[in-house]
Amino acid sequence: MRKLLTFVLIAVATTACEATRGAQAGSTAPTLTGASVTFQNRDSGKDANSAVAIELLRNNAELAAESKLVGTKFDDNAPAGPMALSVGSPFRTADTETARLRIRMTPDGKDEWTFDLQMALTFSDGSIQRFSWPDLRLDNAAPERTLTLGPARVP
Repeated sequence: MRKLLTFVLIAVATTACEATRGAQAGSTAPTLTGASVTFQNRDSGKDANSAVAIELLRNNAELAAESKLVGTKFDDNAPAGPMALSVGSPFRTADTETARLRIRMTPDGKDEWTFDLQMALTFSDGSIQRFSWPDLRLDNAAPERTLTLGPARVP
């Protein structure tokens, strides 16, 4: 009986150690090291005095990366960028499935901005994930958009 109990205790301890090793391996997932956005402006670019805030949100609320643009004109039918975002908190490759990208324009006067948006995320293992959203519009009536990353992934 004592040998059986010893065997069971060793088996339980070994299983617990394997589970701990698996959890530690999962915590070493690649982390975000860089993020950038590129706008392809359409027939209505952004006025220079209209500010834009771009925020990459982890778990729909935690700020992972951001950029603020003030005093920059985006010409009609022209590209703008890539523009780097400052990475501020841990963001792993798996976070892209539930993450969101929020774009907020603070219009100066009556501004209307139409564009396509591309984003590139670079991770600590050297991998790059790309995302794309076509036909976006921000204006005085709708100055903010929150976009889901998962469905916008570019293969």
